[in-house]
Amino acid sequence: MARLYALLGLLSLVFPASASTDDCRSFPGDADWPSTKEWATLNKTVSGRLVATTPIGSPCHEPNYDAAACALIREGWHDPTFHDESSSSIMAPVWTNRSCDPFTSTDSPCSLGNYVHYAINVTKPAHIAAGIRFARKHNVRLVIRNTGHDYLGKSTGAGALAVWTHRLKNIEHIAKYKGAHSWTGAALKLGAGVQGFEAYDVAHKLGLQIVGGECSTVGIAGGYTQGGGHSALNSRYGLAADQVLEWEVMTADGEVRVANLKKNKELYWALSGGGGGTYGIVTAMTVKAHPDSVTTMAKISWTHDGSEEQVAKWWEAVAFFHSLTPGYTDAGAFSVDVYFTGSFSLNPWFGPGFTAEEANAQLAPLVERLQELGLQHTVNITEFSGYLPAYNAAFDYIQVGIAQYGGRLIPRSLVVNEPQRLQETLKGIINSGSLIFEVTTHPTLEIAGFPDNAVLPAWRDNQLNLVVTIPWNDTATPASIIADQQTITNKWGGALRELVPDSGAYMNEGDPFEPDFKKEFFGINYDRLLRIKDKYDPDQIFYAITAVGSDRWATREDGRLCRNDEGKLQSAVGL
Repeated sequence: MARLYALLGLLSLVFPASASTDDCRSFPGDADWPSTKEWATLNKTVSGRLVATTPIGSPCHEPNYDAAACALIREGWHDPTFHDESSSSIMAPVWTNRSCDPFTSTDSPCSLGNYVHYAINVTKPAHIAAGIRFARKHNVRLVIRNTGHDYLGKSTGAGALAVWTHRLKNIEHIAKYKGAHSWTGAALKLGAGVQGFEAYDVAHKLGLQIVGGECSTVGIAGGYTQGGGHSALNSRYGLAADQVLEWEVMTADGEVRVANLKKNKELYWALSGGGGGTYGIVTAMTVKAHPDSVTTMAKISWTHDGSEEQVAKWWEAVAFFHSLTPGYTDAGAFSVDVYFTGSFSLNPWFGPGFTAEEANAQLAPLVERLQELGLQHTVNITEFSGYLPAYNAAFDYIQVGIAQYGGRLIPRSLVVNEPQRLQETLKGIINSGSLIFEVTTHPTLEIAGFPDNAVLPAWRDNQLNLVVTIPWNDTATPASIIADQQTITNKWGGALRELVPDSGAYMNEGDPFEPDFKKEFFGINYDRLLRIKDKYDPDQIFYAITAVGSDRWATREDGRLCRNDEGKLQSAVGL
């Protein structure tokens, strides 16, 4: 197992002049690493769209140090839009390798570390095909990326060539879908580079709404939808993966395939919830577009004064809120809440199709209980004429690179039948100083229209997608970072697995060091997904951390990706 390289990157990369083997991807410094001439030939093939990586934190380090530029970089570092337009940047700091971190000392090395070495700025499928051919011919690691919005480190890799799909921005409106799916309503065909805010804006202007992430900068067609995709519309329409009518994907042989319910059906099944970065490179997807509707958004928060009596009442309010969530989600509502010692923020409760009067009726019991308990609280309920205005008001700016994460899907049965067990686990997490982030949604098969896809079955009984977070300190010591990750993976991850052993975790917001990622992220679908992976990618060109088939590989301490004959889960840190 690699120890600290991919997580912290405390080792400066040294590129010895040695040859790679059939067991490892070629690496900078190897005798068979592509020559400058060969990279130049690739650049010519892709019409000059090959980008050599310069980490965006480089102005914070010698010999390129620029105090003014570095100050701006540090100021914008946690803004996702700061990273969106980079072909290499990594939003989750646990994967940045600290090799060109703007918060380390100016005289520390600014090596590429865990950043990709090059990226192809793709504008058409031929560019993708060229990247696949080059990676295959020269045994170079291949990475698929769009915005880099990625908690699990899938969109980066030392010594890798990235296929950067960010410029595939085409959006096509289909007024009445006609295809393999039974859906006959409106649809949108989205290029692989389309981000949430772009799709939402187009849909709104057409009088439509589509399922997408709460963070508007997230790319829709990539790991978000391929990994399931929770949304403010989940309780009404199902997960993002449930909306897919058709995929366009380039597989490892360089062929563009259409995958739907009739053509390449098993590939369609795998891409729709079976995880990104492993079956092929998606160029576009077509999704259901639903009629716009009046939408009401609410924000409710409560606190305590620290006294024993108030703390007990605060927890009573938390338990009461959880008891109400099945009613919320059955009515089509969705919510996000964040809480830590002394503070609970329901921000937002989101009701697509709800008038303010209807939302008030849903939320009145919670407000009344807060009043009865005498807890200081705030309530704001606002009705909007359509989905997008409500969305823009509800989902505040979401920072990146501010925490370490690990989570669990909490089934409705536990929330309804064993609330005390849930409460005791939550108290332990909060009292330890951690923060809990919850997404309340119940995307059953019935709500989703009984789709046949690879979504983790545990999602269908989910009530709370519970994520434990520990704030990230930009100047933290390696020891404290490792200790925090051990707390998430071993202590609270273990407690949550014990609480609901037969559930699972949302692969896009789970713990990247999950001990049994096959079971927790894919469940009973894993073996079938692996067979599909091997059919379309027999030479294992596509690799991503915790993706299907990823345990066949391991990352060495220098970042080199090698075959893992032992078949053990690759891990970027010894926990």
